[in-house]
Amino acid sequence: MTELVTSQRDAGPKDITEIPSTLGFISFGSLLMPTIEGVIVRGEISDTSGQVVSVSFEHDGSSLQVSPFAAPKSEEMWPDVYAQIKASINASGGSVTEGNGGFGGQLDVSVPTPDGNKEMRFIGVDGPRWFLRGVITGKALSDAAAAANMEDIFRSLVVDRGNIPLPPREALPLKLPDGTFAPPKFDL
Repeated sequence: MTELVTSQRDAGPKDITEIPSTLGFISFGSLLMPTIEGVIVRGEISDTSGQVVSVSFEHDGSSLQVSPFAAPKSEEMWPDVYAQIKASINASGGSVTEGNGGFGGQLDVSVPTPDGNKEMRFIGVDGPRWFLRGVITGKALSDAAAAANMEDIFRSLVVDRGNIPLPPREALPLKLPDGTFAPPKFDL
């Protein structure tokens, strides 16, 4: 299936140049998210570098972890990343089920751990000079409504690639927002 893997981002995630304003968005550096009621957001920090390496969104028993990367201008990264994930999971004794979802090719994987198998779904989207990888866990793997909710969160994200030259596959810089934040309040 690797030859047929494509990513689809017709409705999102968006590039920063595709939105009129960042009002109502929370910035994690190269990743912006709209404020969504009831979603818990966590920054994942590398033990070795102390840098934010991904952002996780949790809602109603499901989790979506996302990581943005620099990508070449002229080719998609998802087909190669897809094949590498598949090979890595198979080599570790896990199992992989290939499928198509809301963003094109996706991988449902089961990885053996000391505590039993860990189930995950990998999704990916190629944008202009960036690639966004998502890993879904929890209820969304078996509940269609929960899966649609996680896909909606992924779709709502905005990537700000910036103009800094970075080699393909280099993680785009992430940071935790300053202070505390809450959804903006609008008087109607």
